[in-house]
Amino acid sequence: MSLQQSQSLLSQLNDLIDGSVDSFNESIPRLQKDILNRIQLLLRDLDIRRGDIRPTVANLRKINRLKREIQNAVLNDKYLKQVNVFGQSFEKVTELQTEYFASLQKGFKLPAFVNQLKKTSVDAMVEGLTEAGIRSNITEKAAQIVERNITEGAGFNDLMDEMRTFLTKTDKGTGALSRYTQVLTTDSLNGFAREYNQIVSEDLGMEWFQYTGALVEKSRDFCIALVKKRWIHISEFDKITKGTINGKKVSLAGLKPNTNAQTFRSKAGGYSCNHLVAATNEEFVPKNIREKFAD
Repeated sequence: MSLQQSQSLLSQLNDLIDGSVDSFNESIPRLQKDILNRIQLLLRDLDIRRGDIRPTVANLRKINRLKREIQNAVLNDKYLKQVNVFGQSFEKVTELQTEYFASLQKGFKLPAFVNQLKKTSVDAMVEGLTEAGIRSNITEKAAQIVERNITEGAGFNDLMDEMRTFLTKTDKGTGALSRYTQVLTTDSLNGFAREYNQIVSEDLGMEWFQYTGALVEKSRDFCIALVKKRWIHISEFDKITKGTINGKKVSLAGLKPNTNAQTFRSKAGGYSCNHLVAATNEEFVPKNIREKFAD
């Protein structure tokens, strides 16, 4: 397998992951608006006097109905179908990863552990995008906003402004559901690909890697520096995870806890990172770079 063919498979893998994440998240802004509209109708049933919400037990009791409405609004049939389709991306990633390693190592076959790793990853993703994840990250937080405004006797318009800022895209940022699903889908699919890569590359004793994936508007300095560097020897992992890349210091802001030489392949550039520390064959690395690490 040539470097060009190997790069083609890596590009397909990166494109598959990015495309799957984008496809899932493109409909979320519309869903957020639907949720806000449904909540707005419910909140109009609150006991309000002269524009202010009355801090009554009756008003507080309506919060449970609000929670049910948010859960039902998010977990509709269309959304759950999207979750299922996104889950199928893990199998496609598995196939491409296996094809990639087979191109690097003659006789490579899908390791038995991968199916269990895939199942665990998909289960965690589904839990995060459905009942438990939506309840703790969206529903409960929205309910807390309403409860606080009721107990404080806040203005109804102030409550709606706060809820609109929380749930939908405004000049202050994207909505809560968009932020949450973007991070979760990015981290779950990239995380699975990186876990596969780490375990296999360790098992095969591979020492050379490429930092692959597209740079986006919010890419961290850490990732920008590594994409520019591209080729990484395993002996560099320690310095890199301590913030030194090609002799220059870079910020470690946004990296996940316990990112170190041992976990770099699975954690890469941290939260919402769409990059892979992809194992590669030594002969693909430019000679002038290889010579720096020759015994």
